[in-house]
Amino acid sequence: MRRTVRRILLSVFLVSLVAGVGGFYLLLQDRALRQAAAEARILLTSALAIRGYTAENIFPKLSRLPAGEFHEETVPSFAAQTVFRTVARSYHAYTYREPALNPTAPADRATPFEVELIQRFRADRGLEELSGVRAAEADRLFYLARPIRITKEGCLACHSTPERAPPAMVARYGPTAGFGWQLDEVVGAQVLTVPVTEAMKGSLELVGILGLGLALVFAAAYLALALSLDGMVVRPLQALARAAAAASHGGDLRQPLPRAGAGELRALAEAIERLRTSLGKAMAELRAEEAGPRSPARRAAAPGQPIPAEPAE
Repeated sequence: MRRTVRRILLSVFLVSLVAGVGGFYLLLQDRALRQAAAEARILLTSALAIRGYTAENIFPKLSRLPAGEFHEETVPSFAAQTVFRTVARSYHAYTYREPALNPTAPADRATPFEVELIQRFRADRGLEELSGVRAAEADRLFYLARPIRITKEGCLACHSTPERAPPAMVARYGPTAGFGWQLDEVVGAQVLTVPVTEAMKGSLELVGILGLGLALVFAAAYLALALSLDGMVVRPLQALARAAAAASHGGDLRQPLPRAGAGELRALAEAIERLRTSLGKAMAELRAEEAGPRSPARRAAAPGQPIPAEPAE
């Protein structure tokens, strides 16, 4: 029984340890991802604000320049990406890109991963946002992506055909880059990345500390419970079993019964003691009845000789 009790306790503690550590790990990972998502949305809002400022304040002024000139500063995406490239010099894992399948600038050409994102936006027109975690060299990055859809007719002035585009832009980037776009078409994506490597490492460290703490607590609890059960249940039950076996085989009825242990076991020992006393008395009376009173003739007869018949009255 001792082994069974210890096996049960050990199984319960191991299951509790695995469930506790696993649940805490998932909780910390989810918290890290939610924090990264909140940070990414703030930064993406900043990028959109830069785009809006460029479109509303910079483009109207620079568009009054001679028609033969082209300035990248009038392009909203150029301003937003330039600002974030400056940020990435100090924090390299924070990036903001506006990749396209057929971009005007070669630097904006989509990578295989970004192509996959764009294709998913093109396949599902109701999809407004994609997010997740991906590995990049030694870092793990949380990415947040939104589709770039042509919703204004004015965008097609530079991206429909080379004939409509500013000559200076065609001369700079060529007659094939960034053309053929159509209204309401998803041509690219806004992709912002935030590092989560340190947050995940911190989660693992906290999980390790928690696991060690739980293991120590469970070990102490296991020893305390095992010793308590051994002293209060297992050994008293073994003593009761020995006493009951001795009584059932007609052995020594004076087999000692446990006086310690749980209250229920003490009550059981007292009941067995009363039963054993009653059984002893009953067996003594039975032996006395079997022996019976002996007559004088029977008492006088020698061992091995026939017993004389008693005279009739």
